[in-house]
Amino acid sequence: MALVAGLLAAGGPVAAAPVVQPDERIVPRTFTADDGLPQSGVNAIVQTRDGYLWIGTFGGLARFDGMAFETFRGQSGPESAAAKDGRRKGPASDRIIALHEDDAGRLWIGTQDAGLSVLEHGMFRHLPVCDGVCQVSDLLQGPDGAIWIASSAGVLKLGPDSRQETWIARLDWAGYVRLSGDARGRIHVGGHRGFGVVADGRIQPIRLPGSDRRVYLLERSGDHLLVGTEHTLYRYDPDRRHWQPLGVDRPDYAIEDADGHWWVAQASGRLVREDAAGNWRNVPGLSGVDVTSLSRDNEGNLWIGSSSKGLLRFRKPLFGVIAVPQPELNVAGRAVVADGQGGLWFGSACGQLGHWRQDGSMQVLPIRQVLGNDCVASLLLDRDGMLWVGTNGGGLGRIVDGEAEHVFTWPAGESINLWQREDRRYVVGSERATFELEIDARGRIVGRRDIDALKGMHINQMIEAAQGGHWFAGDQGVLRLVDGEAVERWTPAEGLSSRFARALYEDERTRTLWVGTYGGGLNRIRNGQVQRYDSGNGLFDDTVSCILADNRGRLWLGGNRGVTLLPAPREAAATIESIGYTAGDGLVPSEINGGTASACHRDTQGRLWFSLVEGFAVVDPADVAEVRAAPLRPHIERVAVAGRAVEFAGPTLVLESFARNLEIRYTAVNLSKPRDTHFRFRLSGFDDDWIEAGQNRSILYPSIPWGEHLFEVQARIAGGPWSPEPASLRIVHPRPWYQRPWVWTLATLLGLLALVGSTQIERVGPDATGRSRRRGGDATARSA
Repeated sequence: MALVAGLLAAGGPVAAAPVVQPDERIVPRTFTADDGLPQSGVNAIVQTRDGYLWIGTFGGLARFDGMAFETFRGQSGPESAAAKDGRRKGPASDRIIALHEDDAGRLWIGTQDAGLSVLEHGMFRHLPVCDGVCQVSDLLQGPDGAIWIASSAGVLKLGPDSRQETWIARLDWAGYVRLSGDARGRIHVGGHRGFGVVADGRIQPIRLPGSDRRVYLLERSGDHLLVGTEHTLYRYDPDRRHWQPLGVDRPDYAIEDADGHWWVAQASGRLVREDAAGNWRNVPGLSGVDVTSLSRDNEGNLWIGSSSKGLLRFRKPLFGVIAVPQPELNVAGRAVVADGQGGLWFGSACGQLGHWRQDGSMQVLPIRQVLGNDCVASLLLDRDGMLWVGTNGGGLGRIVDGEAEHVFTWPAGESINLWQREDRRYVVGSERATFELEIDARGRIVGRRDIDALKGMHINQMIEAAQGGHWFAGDQGVLRLVDGEAVERWTPAEGLSSRFARALYEDERTRTLWVGTYGGGLNRIRNGQVQRYDSGNGLFDDTVSCILADNRGRLWLGGNRGVTLLPAPREAAATIESIGYTAGDGLVPSEINGGTASACHRDTQGRLWFSLVEGFAVVDPADVAEVRAAPLRPHIERVAVAGRAVEFAGPTLVLESFARNLEIRYTAVNLSKPRDTHFRFRLSGFDDDWIEAGQNRSILYPSIPWGEHLFEVQARIAGGPWSPEPASLRIVHPRPWYQRPWVWTLATLLGLLALVGSTQIERVGPDATGRSRRRGGDATARSA
């Protein structure tokens, strides 16, 4: 979407507002060694099906979940450092230059000096390709599942099952370094020896155009191939052997984005992007990076590897911004309304009044001398096409024939909010009073009537009510007035989440009133019942300063954290689904400047405008397809007992008896907004219900009960649903043999038997002795 941008000079019309693409304004997010990247030079990037981003550097292989890097170091020691089956805890070398994931989920790793490794089922294996000492520059899976390898020793493939080597061409160092398949499954190769296709078990050369001799870039583009030579970029048709030059000099790397447009890094340091018309545009914010790799993920991010500046993440912004018409100042936007002719009026907090005309030109209109100050509080385009201006100094004015005209100034100097009723009467809200005005054609106030039902209330929003009258939202809740009388009231006493109501939207189809509050989230009022939504049950932002609807029935909310999209508000029940848009989506700064009557606006083209704490932002909902918050997939990454890492196979962890201080670390891949990731967990036999963990990514259990337990963890992005499938770990904590119930039972029985036996002995022993002594006495007596 093309947008007006840049600071506008004051005084008179500007001929043609500068038009730029949003990507020219965004500074990419950069990750370096300070963030955990093993080295600032990035050679290869790939996202695997489990969501992780893998990065190959000369300092090792890194895995990234959006929040933290985990580095896997190369195993350069003797073979005894590996297991007997050849498996290792890292690739064969730290010098990673190629990465590829196959259909089975195996990660193939090409190194500069130790050949090929593969990561499978969580373990690394070093393969003896080219004696384990060659450079592997590129990897590709063929249609039959075989892995093709472009190495310094030549081109070969590994069988999909047997992994038997089949050499296509044995070459010296100056061989082929690029691989690509075409739509028919044919394998093409490119490099210092030129360009060719694999046929009949060998490479058949294909002549390059003109004086080109080398291929540095080779990517599939639909039915064609992108081929970059030492001179230029071509689109090549492999069936017709036709070359189409694309006008990009000295291309090195290329990637196709989510919109189907190509990005190409040039040897000159420039990065260019293909537009919808097939033209190539420079991307200034990303030029001069010295690109060494390009990739994209399933979240729409473009990832750029550089030779020395680390890993860069670029996301095409959804929002565009326009600065307020005040040179050299970052002034807050306050109000935006239509001009009735396809253009827009912009009012700022103590800046000029700007008029963006339908032809794209911007006119700056000074109002300070006429209205006393130029701090706009609200704007109103009335039913006759007249623009009215309320200031935060108590001033009321209008624009007549392109000139500001003073109407009235209230001595209290309060901010003035403006609305107009269907009977053409004007409604004015100040700090603690709301009243109706009758104004004649000459701009004179000829009548005033205070609205007593709103006395002492600061009104932020007024809309027409479907059931008659008008809804008013302010610092004492929400009221519906009919003929000046309150017939319906919603405050915390009636279930409203907060008395500080800021925004209103009524869905006439479902007779639902949506109320946005400051700090209390969003309220849905339907059939006399209030349902509250906040960050605890799905809402992205607890502040809702304005509410706009698009053509699909979705609601867009402006708040302190940015803009929130409700993709299916009519489906909301006890929870609500929401998607948050912030600075990474082009909303810079992200905070919406609400609390006024006209802070947000939907124009005649369906675009949505938001006043920001600096300038204004716009989004076209047509650019946002049917989108729902993506569920996150959690992972259990590490387990430690008493601070020592514990290896566990599969989904089961067997602890030693009396194991204590069990720490479980978990994550969920969120490459775009990792800090919006939230977790909850539970351990059967220990936790009665899910435990909200917030952004914490580990849990420590000082002790685990005896027996078998199941640990589960779920993740969600703020406003999104919980993971449908939790990551789980079966934990077995066996009792020692002498602590087992049958041992205690047996010991108890033996104890009882011993006790009974000893009792019997005590009873029999004295009687027998006594009798023995008596017999002895008798005998003695007889003898005497």
